[in-house]
Amino acid sequence: MPQAPTLAESLKEYSEAVPEADRPDALHQLFYGFYSRIAILDRTTHELARWAKDDITAIDDVTPVAAEALRDNAVHVGRDLFAARVRTMKAMTLVSQQLAALCSADDHPPFTLERAVAFDEESAELRTYDLSTPGEHGDLPYDPFTYDPNAEPAA
Repeated sequence: MPQAPTLAESLKEYSEAVPEADRPDALHQLFYGFYSRIAILDRTTHELARWAKDDITAIDDVTPVAAEALRDNAVHVGRDLFAARVRTMKAMTLVSQQLAALCSADDHPPFTLERAVAFDEESAELRTYDLSTPGEHGDLPYDPFTYDPNAEPAA
């Protein structure tokens, strides 16, 4: 049975399938597509935690043992969501590296993607953010050329 391609191999294959002149824009869109996935994961994790904390007790006739089992299951689902988030961040890192190898952050063709989706924890909502307005959302990585999930946040 043939081995499945690695994430790096899949992203390289994707990039090479796009005409060279369109690659930076395609990778930019892919980067923020992955960021949208993180927004969905973050919102889901937020809702799961809220449900496990607040809503379990509102279930009719739930016994304390059943409520604890539901909370335990929520922890397991949360762990899986976190693992998916980490994998997505790795994909964003690889896309960022490919984008940086194609062109510099200061000298690139215009990108067609104008807005990104992120989870706003304060309002507990998914929101869109204008990519031409850096800083509008503190967690949104506006520089897809140097994305590093391990970097310390700017002070």
